[in-house]
Amino acid sequence: MKVILSIEAGDGQLSYVEAEGETYETAKAAAETLIPEGSKAIAIRTA
Repeated sequence: MKVILSIEAGDGQLSYVEAEGETYETAKAAAETLIPEGSKAIAIRTA
């Protein structure tokens, strides 16, 4: 499964990170490790 996170930086810029895993939970956890410091996830999508 693939999880795509929309992320918002501290200055308001939007970007995306994505990761894959065997389950939703492992894919989401992997994607969360890719969020840059000072940014936050604002939406989660699956593919």
